[in-house]
Amino acid sequence: MKIALLWTNPYCDNRGVGALTYSLLYILHEISKENNLSFEYFIIGTASKPFNKDTVKIMDLEVPVTNVRRFGSTGCKELIKKIVFNKQYRLYSQFDYVLDIGLGDSYTDIYGIDRFKMINTTRQLFINKNIKQLLSPQTIGPFNNLRIKQEAIKTINKCAVVLARDKQSYDFLTENTAQKNIGEIIDMAFYMPYCKKGFSKGFVHVGLNISALLWHGGYTKDNQFGLVVDYKILIRNIIDYFLSVPNVKIHLVPHVVSSGYHDENDYAVSYHLVESYNDERIVLSPLFLTPVLAKNYIAGLDFFAGARMHATIAAFSSGVPVYPMAYSRKFNGLFMDTLDYPYMGDMKVQTNDEILSGIKDAFEKKDELKAIIQNRMNGIVAERKKLLKKHLVDFLKLK
Repeated sequence: MKIALLWTNPYCDNRGVGALTYSLLYILHEISKENNLSFEYFIIGTASKPFNKDTVKIMDLEVPVTNVRRFGSTGCKELIKKIVFNKQYRLYSQFDYVLDIGLGDSYTDIYGIDRFKMINTTRQLFINKNIKQLLSPQTIGPFNNLRIKQEAIKTINKCAVVLARDKQSYDFLTENTAQKNIGEIIDMAFYMPYCKKGFSKGFVHVGLNISALLWHGGYTKDNQFGLVVDYKILIRNIIDYFLSVPNVKIHLVPHVVSSGYHDENDYAVSYHLVESYNDERIVLSPLFLTPVLAKNYIAGLDFFAGARMHATIAAFSSGVPVYPMAYSRKFNGLFMDTLDYPYMGDMKVQTNDEILSGIKDAFEKKDELKAIIQNRMNGIVAERKKLLKKHLVDFLKLK
């Protein structure tokens, strides 16, 4: 059975995007073993070469995959021409099923219309080829542009199955589309396996993820996401607070990492902050080579806060008390609505002082947070995994 994983990337500098790929492959592997079947995986949107085979290593599991030429930044009209006329794209017609991850949160116009159009164009491609397509658990919306919203609804209505990863996305589907094969699941990264890292005794180990994208004001560099807070000042206030607490060691934990200087590289921003403070109680985590290694590190911490959603999911799903710092409704839909987890800051409506106060409160109540998280992991998160697997089994016509 040939299964294409669309708009995903296990090699992405953004370890959150990689976590979605790892998690879906891990779940599909479980399903294949439970049903005594063999799946052949094709990953689209990743490889720099036209066609190459690789192995994705998830803990002790090794999953063979075939990378298909990435779409890159080609304009929509040029992309369609390539797909129709280029022999390298004829492989697409051979897939039995398509699982479209949509980079987790990119079926929206908040990151710009071009990104939405690239994803929507490829979804339309498989619809036109009559290949069954399931939208894997992802954020749907928000849509600020009415025309883009209407295009999205048209595409959603033609997909075989559409799965939302939070209640707000699910509500959008029920209120705006005619699609009946829908489900409210949860982010797949909750199910990525990990091995908890051990840290030295005698310290309370606090992790802080700093989003370089927010640090630089978004792609447009002009507060693209409409934050009320001054993000740079807020980050320094958070660091200063934890330095004032005895026995705390602060770990700056980048979740989008690369060796170069660019607006999304959390590692570069964190590195310069560590250098500027020059304090032995502030350390920089390693440059994680995989999302599993990132989760292993985060799992060993005593408390965590951050604005990269998958960094906070890594904390939550490994039982670490966490304070997510939202810049988009994808946080609110997941943590507040789906998980009923009240310890979260919303930087689009709260001030620096309010966010900092929330972090202080969450840190002081970290044992209470830990108990809430354990309850949610044993309850709704476990239940949603069963529901996800049922949707996948039904979609793949295994039972």
